[in-house]
Amino acid sequence: MANASFEERLERLKSIVERLERGDLPLEEGVELYKEGLAQAQACSRQLETARHEVKIVSDGLVKEFEALESLGAEDGDER
Repeated sequence: MANASFEERLERLKSIVERLERGDLPLEEGVELYKEGLAQAQACSRQLETARHEVKIVSDGLVKEFEALESLGAEDGDER
């Protein structure tokens, strides 16, 4: 699942949790699923952080663009 989407990873994580909660797995399989679950959770967390960062960059950029446009409008208004 190296190139899996956030949604795919989350679904896999849910599946792992459901299987672990049933409690009917052999120990070795349970441990392997637990490890995979941790890896999926970490990957989801990284993907969320990346998305938050990208949204912040876009949001900050839009605010700066808006402020620049406002200042241009104010300058235009001062000249009239």
